[in-house]
Amino acid sequence: MKKTIVFSLMFVLPLLGLSGAALAEDGHDHGSHGATGGSVTIKGELVDSLCYVGMAAKGAGHKQCAIDCAKAGIPISIVEDGTGKMYTVLPKEDKTGYPESVISKMGDKVTLKGDLYENGGNKYVAVESVE
Repeated sequence: MKKTIVFSLMFVLPLLGLSGAALAEDGHDHGSHGATGGSVTIKGELVDSLCYVGMAAKGAGHKQCAIDCAKAGIPISIVEDGTGKMYTVLPKEDKTGYPESVISKMGDKVTLKGDLYENGGNKYVAVESVE
């Protein structure tokens, strides 16, 4: 019976995106995983992902809406100049919101520095600074 359960878990857990090690973890430690792409500098525009993806809304004319969306919890993204690649911007620490230095620059062209993460084909950058 034990062999059947173990054998079943070997196939089911990967389908759920889990591993035996993941089940054994007592908590979570974001610092132990490290950035997949290291430190990056991205030049582009900060957008709220909902309005940008749904309506291509961006720029100065959309600034206040983007600020309001970011304050409401809509994920912030940066659209890279020249490539149009979109990166989801993450706060530097968990259990915190976006810093005011990021929210106030919604709709603006910025230089964002942070740590790059990739997961499931998506790109994320944990913001260190934005100018």
